[in-house]
Amino acid sequence: MDLPAGCEVLGEQDALPHKLTGILERANALVLLDLPSFPLEAMTGDHWEVPITVLLPPGLDAASLAATFGQALFERLGFFDQIVVQDAALWEELRRKYRWSESQRVPVGGDHPGEVAGAVCALLATESTPASAPQTGRDLRYRKGLHRVQSAALGPRFAAAREGRDDGAPLDVLEVGAGAGRWATSFDPAETRFVGIDVREDLLGAARANFPERTFDLLGPDLRFPYEYGSFDLVFCVTVMHRSPAPAKRTLVSEMWRVARPGGRLLFLEDLVFAGRPEKPGIYPISVTEFVDLILDATAGQVVLEHMESLRYPGEEHYSGGLISLLRLGVG
Repeated sequence: MDLPAGCEVLGEQDALPHKLTGILERANALVLLDLPSFPLEAMTGDHWEVPITVLLPPGLDAASLAATFGQALFERLGFFDQIVVQDAALWEELRRKYRWSESQRVPVGGDHPGEVAGAVCALLATESTPASAPQTGRDLRYRKGLHRVQSAALGPRFAAAREGRDDGAPLDVLEVGAGAGRWATSFDPAETRFVGIDVREDLLGAARANFPERTFDLLGPDLRFPYEYGSFDLVFCVTVMHRSPAPAKRTLVSEMWRVARPGGRLLFLEDLVFAGRPEKPGIYPISVTEFVDLILDATAGQVVLEHMESLRYPGEEHYSGGLISLLRLGVG
């Protein structure tokens, strides 16, 4: 079995908890070829920031797999993890249950561990190159770690948007700048009508393929949303505003306010300015104070601050992220 340089193969006797700690701390990816023998209990804290690819053991149906590995692993797998499975029906059942993306399924021709290992490692080597990851220029582990920090901050705010609702109606959610749709996994389709909008048709195509049961719409060059006043209970964006010049920022904030229902929430998770941060092309940085002033201007002050916090991403010394949650005022 020819594997790319840097791969380390562990047998069942090698995968002991005291040995895994050091290995996981330096790993950029973890491929589980023999899932039943891997000590998942050894995975703690930052270990879950390692992108995981798992080969599902043969001969088990979705219910058996969920009972055995659901809480221990499947519920922890997200957009930056991958699953090797040949059975399309099994994949579809698990994908819907755990809200996985279609892009998480690894296309391999067989289920022999050697064949799978070679295919997965080659795929990981390709995906780790800067050319295939132009948005960050970082490795897969960094991107997953960043996503986990953002998820930990956004999760309680998403939950708060549903609190106090006793009518049983689905929550109407709009993500602005949805990209390939990774935040759609945060919402249960049975309880949420999720809509994503973006200016890039190529990313929307990926989002529709990743989550065929969701809705993704194209945002025109005028940045005016194709939705009626007060259409959504929650409107949010993640690292979108700092990529837009000041006039576009104002339009986006104004439109987000317009389509949010009175009493609904506006969420902004953004990269904000701090001392010593290098300038980057295509980035229009803004301070917290400037952003708050922009929000108040774009909404005519018809919002109330509900929550605010700073975020520090893996490997960074500064708190470069900021989360602002607002309640929209007005009459429905």
